[in-house]
Amino acid sequence: MLTHRRYSLKWRLTLFFSSGMLVLLLFLSIFIFFSTSNLVHQHEQKLLNQKATAIAADLKTEITEEASLTIAYLTRLLTNYADVNQYINISDQNGKEIASIRGANWTKEPEEYYERTLVAKEPVQLPFTSELLFVQISTTTEALEWYFSILLTILFLSSFFTLLLSAIGGYWLSNWGLKPLDHLIQQIHSIFPQRLSQRIHHHHVETEIYELIHAFNLLLDRMEEAMVYQQRFVTDASHELRTPLSIIEGYVSLLQRWGQHKPEVRNEALAAVEQECKRLFKLIDDLLSLAKLQHTAQLDSSKVVQPLTPLLLEVKQAWEPIFPPQIKLFFEWEEALVLFMDRERIRQLLDILLDNARKYTDKGQVKVRAYGDEDAVHIVVEDTGIGIQAKEIPHLFKRFYRVDKSRTRKRGGSGIGLAIAQAIVADHEGSISIAPSAEKGLIVHVLLKKAGMD
Repeated sequence: MLTHRRYSLKWRLTLFFSSGMLVLLLFLSIFIFFSTSNLVHQHEQKLLNQKATAIAADLKTEITEEASLTIAYLTRLLTNYADVNQYINISDQNGKEIASIRGANWTKEPEEYYERTLVAKEPVQLPFTSELLFVQISTTTEALEWYFSILLTILFLSSFFTLLLSAIGGYWLSNWGLKPLDHLIQQIHSIFPQRLSQRIHHHHVETEIYELIHAFNLLLDRMEEAMVYQQRFVTDASHELRTPLSIIEGYVSLLQRWGQHKPEVRNEALAAVEQECKRLFKLIDDLLSLAKLQHTAQLDSSKVVQPLTPLLLEVKQAWEPIFPPQIKLFFEWEEALVLFMDRERIRQLLDILLDNARKYTDKGQVKVRAYGDEDAVHIVVEDTGIGIQAKEIPHLFKRFYRVDKSRTRKRGGSGIGLAIAQAIVADHEGSISIAPSAEKGLIVHVLLKKAGMD
């Protein structure tokens, strides 16, 4: 299926910057054009007012008697002030026109959107009459058409080149600003599964790029650790599976050579094969259990709030007959312990801890204590076994880890039990720790979140 490829960050930043600049230039050009046109019109209005005042003053001087108020005489006076774009008239107080003169280019309505009609009106008081005359000049700004055309051309060209330069500059700046990111991408492409130890350099880079590189290097650390752990797990699992298979293969060969004629050899071989098969099944079950726990982590579908006492009683009844006479098993618990738990998983946890305590304790006792505090339930399994050195304790929860492989194999351990126990506790949002005991054995301390009963 084809996927839509998005534009690169460089082009999107350039487009964003250019769009912002376009909007800014548009508003700026509109503001400049209308501000300038208003200033020009105000100046033209001022000149028109001055002209109306001058005509009124001349009329006072030229008209000294009522006989001069004829259309021909007044028209001749107005001709001295004629303009091709203006209309000048003289009217009385009632608005009746006495005389007028119209320019060749005068039009009452402006033809262009940036043209206006300007009007100036000035009263005239003649010496021989008490009535007022009015001089009115009307003009259009058609003569300014060339000016506004030049202004529009300048605004368009300046905006175009500014927008072009901003687009080029925006692309250059984004290209320059994202150059560390391009370099980072090249380094990431150079990392292969066979070269996970390689790290990305983060010298002399911006804070954001530094944080990104640092986070990616931490991811590589986790990936490398996971791959090393996986390789070690595969190697150890292969070794664990190979050992019983080698034993089985040896006894099968022995059966083929001597089993038909020597019953004691046949019985020994069959018993050994059966034991190693059980060991294989146990190892496979442990691996499947660990994988299932990791796959279903954070799923609480099988967890319910329930008391812990019945489970402890069940575990006690199941394990007391299994322990040999030289090892005493003690249980001690409080009655009012309630957990939000998967009962089968907690039973599996207790079985793992008791099985380990039994295997690595030659004589003495194993004591299980369960008690609660304000927020948590504590389960402590303490034995008087062979113990281990303190430096080995942090490694006990690793899969297939053994302090002494030959001794552990002799006692029947696979090295997965504590890893399963830790996964169960983690799934219940608890914690598990191991410490040496005063009796040279070990103390396993499990802490689980307490739940209240409805």
